[in-house]
Amino acid sequence: AKQSLEDTSAFANEVVTHLPVGLIATDPQGRVSFFNAAAEQITGIARTSAIGGDPHTFLPENLFGLQQVLKNGETVKDREMVCEFNPRRTVPLSVSATRIVNADGAAVAQMLILRDLGEVRQLQAQLRRQEKLAALGGLAAGVAHEIRNPLSSIKGLATYFEGQFAAGSESRQAAAVMIQEVDRLNRVITELLDFARPTDLNRQATDPAALIADAIRLIGQDAANQQVIIEEHIDNRLCRVWVDPDRLAQCLLNLMLNALQAMPGGGCLAVSCRAAENETVQIIIQDTGRGIAADHLQKIFDPYFTTKNKGTGLGLAVVQKIIAAHDAHIHVESTPGNGATFQIQLPCRAPAPDRGEDAA
Repeated sequence: AKQSLEDTSAFANEVVTHLPVGLIATDPQGRVSFFNAAAEQITGIARTSAIGGDPHTFLPENLFGLQQVLKNGETVKDREMVCEFNPRRTVPLSVSATRIVNADGAAVAQMLILRDLGEVRQLQAQLRRQEKLAALGGLAAGVAHEIRNPLSSIKGLATYFEGQFAAGSESRQAAAVMIQEVDRLNRVITELLDFARPTDLNRQATDPAALIADAIRLIGQDAANQQVIIEEHIDNRLCRVWVDPDRLAQCLLNLMLNALQAMPGGGCLAVSCRAAENETVQIIIQDTGRGIAADHLQKIFDPYFTTKNKGTGLGLAVVQKIIAAHDAHIHVESTPGNGATFQIQLPCRAPAPDRGEDAA
């Protein structure tokens, strides 16, 4: 019986230690008596530092304050709160708190149950972004077609009038400005149509190094004019990636042009491509430009968000849409004043065929 009890206790301890929710228990003296692996991951606090310690010294006030609620005989269930752990680690949580009592009804411990909502929040934000993309896409397509036709007439007339005036005259300069602005509007419309267009992919096994080389060749002259040095770091052991080469080339060119625009006074553009885990290839585009403000990082892929005076805010939205259509991932890191780094993770192999298709 004793061995059976020990086995049961060991089993229970192993289960709660590896639960995917954070568990923090305190003894009757208020010291931490249990701190599982998920609690370590959520709080960023080592178990060895927490066990035996006073939770008031390392838990944020709003979380520690739940212990007072328990002392009043109440319980807490799925209360959502944002907790800031030391050093400045902010995590959205769903928190439950309860007392643990013995057979006599006496409290022997207090338990905090923490569920990290960070991934849930990211999925919610992604869903909102996709809904916005769908709504704006249809509208953009209709508006773009209605605008493009009269623009062609305006440009034709402006070009005609430009030729009717003497070189250097104000009238000729005005006509030239009209042509430039029409061209700019046409570029905006092209981005709108790219944004609205369904992302139908023509996937094929593609050499990522060749796509990178083509994109660098296209921006080479602009980079030289801006005194931007381009560095290439290409892994020799690359597998081919399963992508639409035209759409991926569009993404790479957009990201590299953005990098150049962030370095008007010169700098370094580093482009890397290497084999990564889970049969993927990672492409990294890094610049030494002005960087991205922290409050902008979460918005840069949103449609129409831009910090550029003449930007449409659609370039990165289109990039993310194309990358997502490939079942791939794009991630950005940046510190203001220290440039930005975009990382793209691409699949090497074609997705497995649907079982229903095999059966057919």
